[in-house]
Amino acid sequence: MTDQDTNNNTLPLRESLVKTAVQFLQNPKVLSSPLMQKQEFLKRKGLTDEEIKTAFKLASVDNIVDRNAIQSQNPYTAVQMPSGSIQSYRQTSVYQSTFLQQVKEFFNATALIGVTVYCAYWFYKRFIEPFLFGRRKKKSVEDRVTELDKTVQNSMKEVKDSILKVEGEVQKLTQHQALDPTIPQLVQELKHDLSSLKALLLSRKQFPTAPASIPPWQLGATNASQEKATEREDDAGSGSSTNNSDSSLEMIREDPPKE
Repeated sequence: MTDQDTNNNTLPLRESLVKTAVQFLQNPKVLSSPLMQKQEFLKRKGLTDEEIKTAFKLASVDNIVDRNAIQSQNPYTAVQMPSGSIQSYRQTSVYQSTFLQQVKEFFNATALIGVTVYCAYWFYKRFIEPFLFGRRKKKSVEDRVTELDKTVQNSMKEVKDSILKVEGEVQKLTQHQALDPTIPQLVQELKHDLSSLKALLLSRKQFPTAPASIPPWQLGATNASQEKATEREDDAGSGSSTNNSDSSLEMIREDPPKE
């Protein structure tokens, strides 16, 4: 068998068979056939190896045959997608992922900052402020009542000062102004207002007293003495104001009318 192949290779090329083989190889139906199958077919037709190689070279189908063989061996097919669509899809996906990540990072940072600030404020109120300024003592009911009593007393003192000031203005008015029929009426109204203010001052006993920090029997004696002293002061004040009002009225009546 080997001797026969050697003899076939040494024979001169038969151009007619080579041309026929070239036409056979260039046939579109044969192009898709495997390389080995074509070679075996040409050998069965009586062509030598040199003639087959020459026919393949002339037909220029070596690369085509190899490519077809590779494609026939590969069961998968490659589909080429447009580069523009792939690029736009990648840009959209990258933009969406980047935007969502930024929003997520923003909320995470905001939450972290809020928690940190709240913890710092709580720590300051809980430990630092009491250490620096001391703990604030809550005012008891007794302290509140005492402050209220002081406020009421100051208000009463201001009202008394206002009454004395008004009485002085009335006296000046009666001394420097001519007698007018409306002045007695104004004086009466003023006296009525003064008496109303005095009644309000006398009704200050309606305010609650501060809770006692001494025994009840001492508290009763102290309250009784304070009430007596207050009544004496009120009587003295009312008497002086009444005397002043009466004297002012007498002065008004005694002044002769100016012509």
